[in-house]
Amino acid sequence: MSSTKPPALALTVLDTAGYERLLKKLARTFALSLRILPASIRPALSLAYMLARASDSIADASTAPTFQRLALLRALPDSYPEKSPDLGLAGDERDLLIRLPDLLKALEALPDAAKIKAAWRVILRGQIFDLERFEPSTDGAPQKPLSPEELVEYTQLVAGSVGEFWTSMCFRHIPDYASKPVDEMLPLAKIFGQGLQMVNILRDRRRDADSGRVYIPDERFYPELQRASELLEAGTQYASAVKPRALRAACKLPLDLARQTLALVAEHPLGLRVKVPRHKVWLAFAKSFLNSP
Repeated sequence: MSSTKPPALALTVLDTAGYERLLKKLARTFALSLRILPASIRPALSLAYMLARASDSIADASTAPTFQRLALLRALPDSYPEKSPDLGLAGDERDLLIRLPDLLKALEALPDAAKIKAAWRVILRGQIFDLERFEPSTDGAPQKPLSPEELVEYTQLVAGSVGEFWTSMCFRHIPDYASKPVDEMLPLAKIFGQGLQMVNILRDRRRDADSGRVYIPDERFYPELQRASELLEAGTQYASAVKPRALRAACKLPLDLARQTLALVAEHPLGLRVKVPRHKVWLAFAKSFLNSP
């Protein structure tokens, strides 16, 4: 198992980029989970998240032409313009893309760069699929909703793969990571990741539909709500098998918040966008740690 510290270059680039502050703004739940991860694995996992979030921002920059966004995504993870093109983004997302060249330099300095790139390429495939699938037609007709099979494929590319990456990194760097072997944990991680993404899709479905992207049509709302709940059960099995207390808590936190979000979504089937209140996020953070003996 490797316990080598990340090179100073990687940490310097991240620090001078205001990296941790930006991460907290962009991903409050993930930033909380990072606090309880071992220092040896924190830079690689957090950088991987920021890179995937950057490409997601590119994909979601709806005011920019689709061809421009596709060109940028297809060039990653190998290159990105030193001067970030104007995609119509503002605030933290614009800041993230301005800093993306520095993050790519930090990536090259990490021992796990190849593994991070491989995982990011899978996520990029999902983001490109999403853009191409919902590209506006020339006659202005709306695109069809994703089929159940397409939905499974999409959630695997953009989220199931993340669970697999997290798990492979933890087994690589953390001795005695889980009570189950890696070949049993990886399938659970994939399903867990898909469940978390399904919760996001259900939460955002009305906003996505307004922008022409229908992942789950109304007639499939309740079946997919049930399926999301079933997928999250893999998260329970996964977290229970993680042996280090802090890491088990890091897995339980998104699981708990996903279940709370799913309950709110079920209460608002017409598509009102819901969000777990900040005080409940902190309660979930405390609960995940205290309930991890």
